[in-house]
Amino acid sequence: MRNNMSGQSSKDGILLFIMRHGEAEPLCQDDKGRQLTEVGRGQVARAAYWLQRQFLPEKQIDLVLVSPYRRTRQTFDTISAVISARHMEICQDITPNGHADWVHDYLDARLQQPEKDGMPLTSLMVVSHMPLVSYLVDSLCQSHTTSLFSTASIAVVNYWPEQHKGQLLYHYQGD
Repeated sequence: MRNNMSGQSSKDGILLFIMRHGEAEPLCQDDKGRQLTEVGRGQVARAAYWLQRQFLPEKQIDLVLVSPYRRTRQTFDTISAVISARHMEICQDITPNGHADWVHDYLDARLQQPEKDGMPLTSLMVVSHMPLVSYLVDSLCQSHTTSLFSTASIAVVNYWPEQHKGQLLYHYQGD
């Protein structure tokens, strides 16, 4: 059976990569402006190479949604040195205090929209923050494990939009 939304069989689902940003400098006055540390950049680079080797041999992801905070945009920039994104969008709702169920609903709606280039979405990454990334994986997988995400970790979810449900395939926690 084909899933017209993704171009994949409904058995395959869509690969979602839920990622926390790399290590950031300590909180000063402005949480939004915190930058990645050198350690954080290294964490993200290793995570990107792991993701490419394990799940993205074509070195491309269809869509990346990025929090507007500086450290997540820097995380995306570092990932982009290894994996190219067909499309990237800054998403105001995926901040540390974002609501996981609302983000889940947004992802469902977004997965139904055709891309401007006419290509179906088969992979999507969210680059965000704790605790949202943890709650989002619970919402997507309809579980209540509230996994902790170390910096630059990635949860890989096989997601079926027509069922509004996914299955956690792997949770990379760094090396």
